[in-house]
Amino acid sequence: MNRFAKNKNVFSLLELLSIFLIVSILGLVSWFVYSKVSQKNISKSASTTTLSSRQGSFAVEGNKIIGPNGKQFIPYGVVIECPSMVMPEQELCTGYDVTGNSGSAMVEAASKDWHMNIVRFQVAQEHLFHSDGSINTKYLTLINGLIKEANSLNMVAIITLQEEHYRGPAFPTASATTFWKFMSNQYKNNPDVFFDLYNEPRLSATAAGSVANMWNIWQNGGSALYSTGDSYIGTNKINYVGMQSLINTIRSQGSNNIIIAESPNYDEDLSGVPTHQLTGGNIAYGVEPNLKHDTTQAEQYMTFGQYTKTWPIMPEAFLDNYGSNFCDPNSPVDLPKLLKYLKELKMGLIFWSLQPGTGIVGHNLNHPTSYPAGSKTIASPLCHFKGNSAEDPNTSIGDGAIIKSFYEANSIQL
Repeated sequence: MNRFAKNKNVFSLLELLSIFLIVSILGLVSWFVYSKVSQKNISKSASTTTLSSRQGSFAVEGNKIIGPNGKQFIPYGVVIECPSMVMPEQELCTGYDVTGNSGSAMVEAASKDWHMNIVRFQVAQEHLFHSDGSINTKYLTLINGLIKEANSLNMVAIITLQEEHYRGPAFPTASATTFWKFMSNQYKNNPDVFFDLYNEPRLSATAAGSVANMWNIWQNGGSALYSTGDSYIGTNKINYVGMQSLINTIRSQGSNNIIIAESPNYDEDLSGVPTHQLTGGNIAYGVEPNLKHDTTQAEQYMTFGQYTKTWPIMPEAFLDNYGSNFCDPNSPVDLPKLLKYLKELKMGLIFWSLQPGTGIVGHNLNHPTSYPAGSKTIASPLCHFKGNSAEDPNTSIGDGAIIKSFYEANSIQL
């Protein structure tokens, strides 16, 4: 073989090796690109699945509220009333009353420290609308911000129309229709917002003329004596709008959000629901379980337990201490029994509230009130609640620790 031929063979071998290397490199590059794209697509698919599940709607099915994951949603939460207090938009819910905590801080603590999955915001139409009917945009920004924060922390937000702070009427009137027409338009595309029609409906049978008429007005509206509850009954009649009318207003805006209709007698009476059912879909009924009247399971069954078999019952605002004449002195023993029963009913709990001297000690949102170890009763001087002013914010005796432990053991966030 001559030198030329030998060189030619060498060149041919080098060419083959070069081609082989090029093909190999191209193959490796292609595999690398393919793997990255595939990984990205997998991640995108997982993200889409998660997003899809979070954007799913809540729905009432029988006696249950079904969540976006297809399972029963059981509420474990708290009432945050600062949005309804006097001019909260000026302070953005910071330092109202004597709490020293902002609404935002309470929302964050509700999720991260107390493991809640729902917060109930009390909202006042007196702040939402100016006297000329225009929207108070600063107040709306406050509400939007609190709801956005709650949702971002995987909690449902409840909007409750709260009128008691302003001596509002015992049942909703035409102004409530205006309120819900606006609010349902604001949040109809956010299924993680529930609508609580009216805080503690309290038109008495005396003002309505009879128990039957009270329930008829609760359902469909009607004329009755103006009152703010049992403490004040006027002499002039006014027209109240019924819960059904408010539901119709909300549904007419294209909203399918869960709606909660609180029961009469300060949200403690479900007895008329079987004969005054509301229509419109995705409706739950509210009640405030408490140890003020119902300390035994038999009593609790009659007040709310029996109704959970047929309808979804939302536990509105549990508060153990209602004042020296109403506090349950056996709360250290009775409260765990109540919570056990609520768990059996799959009813959950929403309590009032992260206030100093009630749910928390001082201003520390992660320092719950508690009962002395081993105590079965509360000494009478400590069995009291001094009202919204929380005159003794450093009171350490209370049910906060029991409720916090209950949430930590049972709450499933969204």
